[in-house]
Amino acid sequence: MKIAELFKIDYGQREYHNKEDLINGKTLLISSQAEDNGCYGFFSVKTNFQPPFISVPSTGSIGEAFVQLYDCCVDDNCLTLIPKQKYSMEFLFYIASIIRHHKWRFMYGRQLTPERIGRVEVLNPSEFNTKLNFIKMINELKPKEQKTKEISYQHKKEELEIQVLFDVNSGEYHSINKLKKGKIPLVSCSDMDNGIAGFYDIPDENTHKDCITIAYDGKPLTAKYHNYKFSAYDNVGVLTPLKKMKKTTLIFITLLLNIERWRYGYGRKCYKQKLERLKIKLPINNNGQVDEIFIEEIMNNRDVFGYFKI
Repeated sequence: MKIAELFKIDYGQREYHNKEDLINGKTLLISSQAEDNGCYGFFSVKTNFQPPFISVPSTGSIGEAFVQLYDCCVDDNCLTLIPKQKYSMEFLFYIASIIRHHKWRFMYGRQLTPERIGRVEVLNPSEFNTKLNFIKMINELKPKEQKTKEISYQHKKEELEIQVLFDVNSGEYHSINKLKKGKIPLVSCSDMDNGIAGFYDIPDENTHKDCITIAYDGKPLTAKYHNYKFSAYDNVGVLTPLKKMKKTTLIFITLLLNIERWRYGYGRKCYKQKLERLKIKLPINNNGQVDEIFIEEIMNNRDVFGYFKI
């Protein structure tokens, strides 16, 4: 059946098209961002939409559908899909994923409209079956009580070049034209979904695991850690540890690399030779080695900011 049969589809609130006069407050305003569930900010406005419903940017990040779980406002850069009856949360996320799957059909010259999105075919709610359990997932994702301990950050640090820690290579693929769909994620320069652009049938000799990827294009030096088997485009740098490192060390280095992104941009690209010479400041133990035990304490304590205060 069609989406229009299941949802009332309309544009968001026109009064929030121009946001210059809005006053900061506590009410969530949804716009056409592709990040943070479309959150534009919090303002002193009255909520107009009660959850759950779906918002879809009709301009900007067209087709990036989000399930909204909180009372909020939505500006007219988005479409709102209000359920005509009560559906399960799993079904709403299914609808959002279908809309995202179809977003390639819409672009600047062919914007998303209520009529166009309403024609998208989806399963009848009675035919929809899934093993997902939204309530169970939410409970698993709730933060657990954090147990912290005092850490002395008066620790010896040393600037080390990336090439001292990693073997730096570019990814294997320039194009996906000859690749077949499969199970191995292919990493791009995108900042979304950990850089994963799709899943393909890729031979083992072209895969990596427990490595860091670096974007050469897009937002240069954007770093992602991958603890699973993956491959990459050739405009992505792959950092393979020269010796085995703890997972916490790799995540910590990923953080340090992302902090350095300000150094690069459209006119100052990051490429292999620059990356190899890039220096990051790491804690050193009494043997002159990277102190992975100290890094693990920092990461387990979730207080990485303390490291940068000293």
